[in-house]
Amino acid sequence: MASWRGFCFRNRLIPSILDGELADLLTDALTNADIPQSCVVTRQEQSGPDYAPIITNVPYDCQGWIDDYAERDRDGTLVQVNDRRVFILCASLDITPSTADSVTVDGVSYSIISVQRDPAGAAFVIQARA
Repeated sequence: MASWRGFCFRNRLIPSILDGELADLLTDALTNADIPQSCVVTRQEQSGPDYAPIITNVPYDCQGWIDDYAERDRDGTLVQVNDRRVFILCASLDITPSTADSVTVDGVSYSIISVQRDPAGAAFVIQARA
């Protein structure tokens, strides 16, 4: 899942120095080190007519890993005590996760509180709450 990353400076689009091969190199290195594991991002998708919608949970298999927040990052409000950080390899996921989705790692399902992308564009960094 490649996308253009850059910034605007004096009305000109400037490409990011991290754009290109860096995300692929990071993904390959993490995969070769056996760090990613099977994860699932689940999205509720609507079909049928507006007056009688059918909501279906659609699973998107992907690769990632889970990590704890450092104690200094836990403030009890924005990052709560039981929040976890989930990293999903962008290349392994066909969608961009959102706060309307959930993520399952090691059989535990988490609500997605926030989603960011790492600077290299290799992984989605998800704040997850059980």
